[in-house]
Parts: sequence; C-alpha cells; structure tokens
Amino acid sequence: MMLCTLANLKTYLGITVATQDDLLTMLIKQASAQIENYVGYSLARSENTEVQNVNNNQLLILDKQPIQSVSLVKIGNEEITDYKILPKYAKTGMLYRGLGWCGPYYTRGMTYDAVSGVYDIEVQYISGYYLPSDEGYVEGASDSLPYDIVSACILACAEAYNTKMNRAEGIKSYSEGGISTTFQDTTTKMDCGLSAKVCSMLEDYKRQVVA
Repeated sequence: MMLCTLANLKTYLGITVATQDDLLTMLIKQASAQIENYVGYSLARSENTEVQNVNNNQLLILDKQPIQSVSLVKIGNEEITDYKILPKYAKTGMLYRGLGWCGPYYTRGMTYDAVSGVYDIEVQYISGYYLPSDEGYVEGASDSLPYDIVSACILACAEAYNTKMNRAEGIKSYSEGGISTTFQDTTTKMDCGLSAKVCSMLEDYKRQVVA
C-alpha cells in the first residue's frame, strides 16, 4: 500500500535515475504505514460487510471511513432505507438515521429499545479512497486520496531519504564547533515516526472518537 507514487517522490527529490528506486519504494511503504497508524484507519478503498449493535442513537459508527457508498442496511431481517449519508458524518464513518438505530420492538423515544446492545445491524458499504496508483484515482475527486495526505507522504519520504543520505538516523542535534552529537531519546513517545510538520498536515484526517 503506497500513498504516493514513486514518480512523484522522485520528482520532488530531483532524482532522475533508477538506482534509488528500491530504497524510495521501501520508504513510501514505510511512510504509508506510519500515516495510517497516525490517522487511525485504513485509507485504501475497500468493500466491507460488518455487524453493529442496536444503540438508540441517530449515528451509527462504522469501523472504516470515509463512507463512499452503502449497498445494504438491515436490522434483523428487515432492510432499512431511511438512513442518510451526510457528508459531514460520512467523512468520519458514520451513518445518520433520524429515528435512531433501534431494534424491531420499539422506536426511538422515551422508552429504551428492548434489544439495545444486540448486534442486529448489518451494513454493506464501500469505504476509503482510490490511491494515486489506482486506476480510478482522480486528483481532487471526493473518492480519491486527498492531496494533503499524498503531500504528507511525499514529505515524510523525503525527510527519511535525506536523513539516510546524510547518515543522520537518530540524531536530534549536532554541534560542529564542540563536536557534540545528541541522539533521539528512544524512551520518548513519537508520533508514529512522523515529524511534527507531517503530523500537522494529517491532523484533519485523524479518526474522531465520538462519545
């Protein structure tokens, strides 16, 4: 899984030869995994079938995001069609239903659903994005990986490449006059190995936890 293309990374770095392709491909895969770890969900487009519990809420939180389309929703044996895919919720993997995600016995209201908590909701849907190397990728399209994330991956790869080329892995500070080199504190919690600049580019895409 690669969140940017080898060609774009080479253009960014000004590399025109193929001698570094294997290294750059490895760095892209590494950065892509770090980015997914940081945002908290899989970014690649996928078809999903999952079962959720009846919860009496108007929002149903699915395991993957963003929601691109929904092909089937059932509660028990009954197909449900009165849900809505609202952009502000679909982005974070949530389906809206005005009546609430209740079971077959009671509707949303003053009385709690008698089957609340039962895993009785089945959803079949498509989530994620077309990645830059996918046939369906169109830069700027809503179903394609946002360019912010593509750019973050390119930057993360470039930082890792330049660090390796400068033989500066693990170095936090360097002083030429006093010949002083300080290495990273390995006990410090890092943001999935990404720099603060890369993390700031990804902040709007981190998975939201809804209470």
